[in-house]
Amino acid sequence: MWCFNPGNDEQPSVAPSSSARHCSSSMEKLRSANKNVLGTYDTPPTWVSDESIPSCAACHDDFDLFNRKHHCRGCGGVFCGTCTPHSGKVLKLGLTTDVRLCGPCATSAQRENGFYARHLPLLEAGAVFVKYGFLVERTVFVKWVDGTVQYQSINVMSNVLSGIVKAIPFDTISSLTPVGVSGLYLTTPSQQHRLDAADPHIRDLWLQALRSALEMRQFQVQKIEEETAARVALEHQEMTRVMIGLESIELRKTHMQQTRLEKNQSRREALRAKYGLDVATTTGP
Repeated sequence: MWCFNPGNDEQPSVAPSSSARHCSSSMEKLRSANKNVLGTYDTPPTWVSDESIPSCAACHDDFDLFNRKHHCRGCGGVFCGTCTPHSGKVLKLGLTTDVRLCGPCATSAQRENGFYARHLPLLEAGAVFVKYGFLVERTVFVKWVDGTVQYQSINVMSNVLSGIVKAIPFDTISSLTPVGVSGLYLTTPSQQHRLDAADPHIRDLWLQALRSALEMRQFQVQKIEEETAARVALEHQEMTRVMIGLESIELRKTHMQQTRLEKNQSRREALRAKYGLDVATTTGP
């Protein structure tokens, strides 16, 4: 029974529980809290209400009778037909038939679908490996659970799991390399884990799947960085606009004060000229 709370590299996880209901509840909470973790599934986004959307979110062209509104099923945004020309599956969201997508969502789906269709089922099904430690080697059952590579001792004769579940958070894995005839190395900052499969074919399948997961993680990190940079750029643009507005207000305020002083001075001079008054001068004692 697999029930895990993410921690440090190869730290003991939750020991196998006798209560399937308790484990199921814990896993549901974990999935809810980590909906963006690599290898987890999500629900389609809530559509943005198009009633108050006047223009396309991408090209900003105004909507009218001919330029109609369309929702992207990947992000829920409102776009024009030109900016949502793509259609495809989004397996991460459980969308197994072709749906309308915007450009960025189509690119993401194209990269993610291969992992979710081919590699993730293999990793989630698990496989038996021999894990080498410092002093001993043991047979373990390895599987992917919510962005971690988890393993537990197994009796291959009875197919019974025993002992504590341990886990390697996938975001700590820096490299994946083959070793020997049917082995592979999972390298983390603190340790190099060696797993030997029953045959080279299984090793190759797992190595390919884990490398695909590593590429997906790098893609996600790049995507988050780009989104963060875009958000920071927008915030900077908005801040610049506000600062320019404040400077403009100050300039108008200064101009109005100067204009008022000039008008007052002009009125005083007009009154002096009208009544023949000299300009007031200050004399010493």
